[in-house]
Amino acid sequence: MILSKKILLLGLTTIALNATTLKEIINLTLENNDNLKSNQTLNLSKKRAYESVQNTYNPTLNIGANVIRLDGDRRSVQVGTTATGFVKLGLDLYNGGKNQALKKQKKYEYKSAQLSATNSKKEIILQAVNLFYQIQTGIENIKVLQEKSATLKAQYERVKTKYDIKMTTKDEVLKLQSEYESNEYSIEELKYQKDMLLQNISLLAGQEITKLDRSVLPSILKFDFQKSENIKAIEYDIKAKEQNTKVIQSVNYPQIKLEDSFNLYNYDDYDQNVLKDLPDQQNQLMVSITYNLYDTGSKHKIESAKLVKIASAQKLNYLKKQEKMVFDLAKKQLRTMKLKIKSQKSAVEMGNSVYDIVKVKYQNGIVDNITYLDALSKKIYNQALYQKALNDYEIAKANYYFSSGVDYRSILDKF
Repeated sequence: MILSKKILLLGLTTIALNATTLKEIINLTLENNDNLKSNQTLNLSKKRAYESVQNTYNPTLNIGANVIRLDGDRRSVQVGTTATGFVKLGLDLYNGGKNQALKKQKKYEYKSAQLSATNSKKEIILQAVNLFYQIQTGIENIKVLQEKSATLKAQYERVKTKYDIKMTTKDEVLKLQSEYESNEYSIEELKYQKDMLLQNISLLAGQEITKLDRSVLPSILKFDFQKSENIKAIEYDIKAKEQNTKVIQSVNYPQIKLEDSFNLYNYDDYDQNVLKDLPDQQNQLMVSITYNLYDTGSKHKIESAKLVKIASAQKLNYLKKQEKMVFDLAKKQLRTMKLKIKSQKSAVEMGNSVYDIVKVKYQNGIVDNITYLDALSKKIYNQALYQKALNDYEIAKANYYFSSGVDYRSILDKF
């Protein structure tokens, strides 16, 4: 009984690992994809960098020690060996706004990284959808060609029997045999392509995928175009670049720093009769103000940072127009694909009808094998195009959904 339960559990585990629906593949991809994990790690890095600059006073606390020894011609008022231990606290009271700008810069970089990661998720989901329906097209094409092979084989055996009793010519047999073998090769090629695509989708999902169930995306009638995560990420990146310019400009403003040092001293090798009042400890408070009168590098650095920001803004304008164009085209593509499906369905019905008529005529010797094979090929070709149109329509729906700028999670909830 225990063994049976273990076998059942193992079987259920195997089934769970071989995800078959599109939704399962997407969930596995979001959970296991190495590129998405890399983005998460980079996000954490940006977060830590932001946290590191939270205190705009940039406080520092240092401890240390040093030993100074004088040799050679030493005056009587000098100490031979002085050992010092110290604790020093430093604060930037004002540094031209550098720390404040740096804090904002890291904040914007972190937000940009978060949005870029979300955009990457959408792109990888779309990639998974494309692969899923490309595989479905391949599977349907294999089925169609296998049906053709079965038909060709039956006709070949029928004609071969007639040839054996001298009722037809050899070229009739060879033509069917050649067509059958060519079709078998096409099936094997499609199987290879299907296996290659399965490996690609397995790589995306971080799990071996061996078979797929038929999945259809929900029909969502309307989406209002919104600003995508990619655009928002670039906008935050531009803000970060603007703050970087302020960081560079800060060198041209006064720098005010506070330092407080507590020192402990120990002396050796000195004239105690001359040096009687050496301090054992001291506290030193220092406020320093510096101003940069001339700097050969900051001017060019500022100009470079401003140009980088301008270039990013120009790129942003282009991407905004491009995204709106892609969304509008995706909406039109949906309408086009619906018409294509309708057209291909009619072509399938016509191809089936013509083939049925030609098949009867061929079997009765009214038409030759070339006419028959042409009718069979057109029938199979139309069936393959129809299946491809159905899968391309699903891809078109995904492109429309994800190019709208709507939060991908709200779309997945409808899957």
